[in-house]
Amino acid sequence: MFKVDDTVHSSKNISESFERMVIEESERVKPIIKEQFLKEYILGTGDTEEIFEIYCRTFDVDKMMPVRMIIFKPSDGCPYEDMFFIKNAVEKCFGEGAVLLSINIRDCILLVTSITDRSEVKKIIDQISALVKKCYDRKVSVIYSRSAPIVDVPDMYECLSGRMSYFFYGDGTEILYEGDFSITENDCMIEPKYGAIERAVRSGDIEKTKSLLSDFFGSLETASPTPALAKTYCLELYVCMIRCCDVEKIDKYMKGMVEIQKLKTLCGIKEFINEKAAEIVKANAPKTTKIYSSLIKDTIRVIEENIGNENLSLRWLAGTILYTNVDYLGKLFKKETGKNFSHYVMEKRMELAKELIVGGQKDRIYEVAEKVGYGSNSQYFSQVFKKYTGVSPLEYKEYARMVRNAM
Repeated sequence: MFKVDDTVHSSKNISESFERMVIEESERVKPIIKEQFLKEYILGTGDTEEIFEIYCRTFDVDKMMPVRMIIFKPSDGCPYEDMFFIKNAVEKCFGEGAVLLSINIRDCILLVTSITDRSEVKKIIDQISALVKKCYDRKVSVIYSRSAPIVDVPDMYECLSGRMSYFFYGDGTEILYEGDFSITENDCMIEPKYGAIERAVRSGDIEKTKSLLSDFFGSLETASPTPALAKTYCLELYVCMIRCCDVEKIDKYMKGMVEIQKLKTLCGIKEFINEKAAEIVKANAPKTTKIYSSLIKDTIRVIEENIGNENLSLRWLAGTILYTNVDYLGKLFKKETGKNFSHYVMEKRMELAKELIVGGQKDRIYEVAEKVGYGSNSQYFSQVFKKYTGVSPLEYKEYARMVRNAM
């Protein structure tokens, strides 16, 4: 009988156990390593081309395999614990076999999936949005790419991440598809009616203000400039509005400029500006809403139509346009408006001059003077402007430039 060497058997068992452990461990970490390679390739860390070649060779991946990329962004202030569970929910909804990569990047979840059918992807995204709302009471913004070869995932990420700010035009629950982007990359321009809005707010005309603000935001949504430029337009609008409030309230409303900067969507900015506009209009209405006689209504209309006419005067208007007694018209105008005719006209001209200067017009000061009825007497215009505003036209123009640059 041969004696069995227990030491040999023991060593063999240990070797086999170790081999099984290595195999099992390698299988366990294989998905982690696979994701890490793809993550580094997407984010451009290290030698990306070499990383991708190793990824394809090691994990037998066809570089032309079609995939889609999706970025999920839960509403602001989502804690780490919720992000962790939302990420798990995203992976579960897509299915383990269809998820090539799922990682947290800052406040977003980035996913690469082998599911390329757009209707199926959209259905899963809707399911996730409903689940996040139900379980975490959070809105989620989602943006997803076209189907493209996996070799193009870095370009996919650059495209999608660069457009996350375009949720500015949504309400926080919108789902964007790469092929549907309508927001221009260029800073397209619109022509807001700041002057008309300021006049409506100053006069306390709530219906006119609402209509003009609706037109403003409608044109902004249609043009869809970059979010930064859209905010600039909104800030310029807000500055026009708060110029119409009482001096002692300006500091209070100036703080609203910071609030506008913080808001994440155009919808939120629209609500904020409409609310503040209503407050200012209401404060102005008792002081400026008057019931005028037909003669004074005609007088005010003629003033507005001829504000740039340097011959505009009470005597000219009474004798040439309205054919009435100049003294009677002057007394009636003072009685109904509370202001002398000349003072009323001066205020209208100064407000128009402010609009032309703040509106970014390229007119020189003497051109502004001509447009508001001071003809070639730009020096007198500057004197009146400084007395009315406290600063010269040039100083006011510089102030307007600084405000625009600050935005």
